[in-house]
Amino acid sequence: MDIKGRILQSLRPRRDGLLLRLDAKPFGSPSQVSAALRSLVDGGLIEKLDRGVYAKPAKVVQLGKEALLESAALRVKNAHDQFVQRRKRTRLTPTALYVRDLAKSEGVGFNPIYADRWASSVTKLAGDEVRSDSTDDLLVALTRLGKMTPKDMLALVIKHHKDLKRV
Repeated sequence: MDIKGRILQSLRPRRDGLLLRLDAKPFGSPSQVSAALRSLVDGGLIEKLDRGVYAKPAKVVQLGKEALLESAALRVKNAHDQFVQRRKRTRLTPTALYVRDLAKSEGVGFNPIYADRWASSVTKLAGDEVRSDSTDDLLVALTRLGKMTPKDMLALVIKHHKDLKRV
């Protein structure tokens, strides 16, 4: 399927008939997406409301341009907020940096064993939302290999999670 077809297909199930340039980004290179959008606008299949904001012509008549632009602004804000949240989650705390460097110097990496997968499954079935991050996993691996004591591991896990709350 060509880029124009993929854009139209992604627009079909949208109730508001709104398409952001951001939505079409995965369909091809920026120049290819621009050409496809321009072609769809020229063909009357979509209408350009503003920079990077497109809609089905029928929805523009039905809902109005201003309402669609407000909806687009809200979607852009939500996408930005999600990006910021992902970025915050991936930022490394001082404890995480220490643990990562320690694991690297010791040549240790985390490989889940059967017990890890079992514990994760039981936790999900219990309805709990307990997730370990890469730092927690590295601490488990370091302890399993005897590179640190369980007491030291516990202290670092607590410090890491306190740091995460501050970030």
